[in-house]
Amino acid sequence: MTILSFTSPDKQVVELAHALSRLLGWTYFLCWGISSYPQLFINYSRKSVTGLAFDFFTVNILGFGCYTISSVLFLFSPVVRDEYARRHPRSPEPTVRWNDLAFATHATLLSLVTWSQFFFGGYKRDPTQILSRTMLALIAVCVASILISTVLALSGIVGFEWIDVAYTLQFVKLFISIVKYIPQAWLNYKREATTGWSIHNILLDISGGVLSLAQLVLDSSLQNDWSGLAGNPLKLFLSQISIFFDIIFLIQHYVLYRSSSEPSACSRLSPEGEAEVGYGTLEPPEVPGVGSDKQLHSSSRRHSFNEEERRSFRRFRDGSEAEEALNKSRLRGREKRGCGAGGGRSGGDERRVLLSTSFSETITTGSVDGTGVTGA
Repeated sequence: MTILSFTSPDKQVVELAHALSRLLGWTYFLCWGISSYPQLFINYSRKSVTGLAFDFFTVNILGFGCYTISSVLFLFSPVVRDEYARRHPRSPEPTVRWNDLAFATHATLLSLVTWSQFFFGGYKRDPTQILSRTMLALIAVCVASILISTVLALSGIVGFEWIDVAYTLQFVKLFISIVKYIPQAWLNYKREATTGWSIHNILLDISGGVLSLAQLVLDSSLQNDWSGLAGNPLKLFLSQISIFFDIIFLIQHYVLYRSSSEPSACSRLSPEGEAEVGYGTLEPPEVPGVGSDKQLHSSSRRHSFNEEERRSFRRFRDGSEAEEALNKSRLRGREKRGCGAGGGRSGGDERRVLLSTSFSETITTGSVDGTGVTGA
């Protein structure tokens, strides 16, 4: 009776731990899976892919493709599973889970969709958004290493087995994960902004990385053999790489380039919801008569506006110029009638009153018509 009362709680704890492992796994799948959708929606709403690193989305296809194939081998290949059991006799069951395969397959498909937005659908794209020679060379090296490992496994040279091909695919994915984050971080640094790039992606990505690492640690502890961590190097290091770079992106967005990421008055007028740095069509307007040598915004970047907004600014400018000309003619008429001599006001006072009235009327008219810059 004592034995039963002692072993039953242990069994319940183990079952609860396995359930927790599944919960962690499918939750990280949701976080990492959903993390790709905000960027898709942003691209669709803006009808633009400017601000995105083309290298990042190109190598994603290769990386997640390797992840998918390696997960299939560890889950379904009897040869690979037997070879894994021989190398890990204390924990012969691979720590690759169904949620790993689901995530890799889903990510591969979404990477293809995002990559296609650079070429199809009429999305705005800058001519400089092409695959760099450096990234092309790295892709060639990755593909060559996969082919070489496959040839070695087929020939049986130097004890190279099919599990080594699976590990080669995993290391290619790890290498790509390191490389793919660098262009986006560098692009944010060069632009000094994260505009046009989804921070929600990063928040979900870092959450998925923490949960993925937690599941792997829990699975290895349930096997009473920490070699399960080394037996799944892709999952071990992929989560850590994601967490590391996500922290960099968060610092860029919320600390270094926070002011550039927040929408300005001009960007709120943009139909795209946010300003496109470097690809605009209209300089920020000047308010005639009030500091005309200074722009409304201190930033030298250009912002994009549609045709209706350009007409609004022209009406604002032309109306202000006409009002100023009318006030000058009134002032000249009063001076001719001699108002400045005995009317109790000097010419300078009269000038200030008229200009002040003109500016107030202009701002009021602009607010009523919906063309004022200060309108929410």
